[in-house]
Amino acid sequence: MQFKTLAVSLLGLMWTIPALAETTTFSPTKGVEATLVLEGPKLNVAVKSETHSESRTIDFEAENELHMQFDDFNFDGDKDFAIWQLDDGMGTYDYYRVFIYQAKTGVFEELQPDCGDGFVNLRVDKKRKALLSTYWGMNGPDQCITRFT
Repeated sequence: MQFKTLAVSLLGLMWTIPALAETTTFSPTKGVEATLVLEGPKLNVAVKSETHSESRTIDFEAENELHMQFDDFNFDGDKDFAIWQLDDGMGTYDYYRVFIYQAKTGVFEELQPDCGDGFVNLRVDKKRKALLSTYWGMNGPDQCITRFT
């Protein structure tokens, strides 16, 4: 009898796991639909248009909860996205991975900052059309400015 109760409980738990996924659908540009499914440390990205369809999975090395943010990160008029998390230490820094929609290819490509290993405490400066983040140089933290031509 205990085995039956345990089996039913485990089945119930397995059915609720997919419900924990966060799904967002948006249009990066006219005529294109992108669906992001964030499930634990994995992000499934599907992009569909009349002429192109792409689907892929992106893995994150993340212990903390991942969050989605949408903006025009490269100031080209198309909507892009970023996935961010708090650092695993004291929760002082936000680590971002930024994905830019490429209209020519119909896919999202990961953007790298002009300095440092990644985007830390990212801010979008729309006035200067730049991404501001923190990186660590020889004398400690410094500001990285990533601009677009």
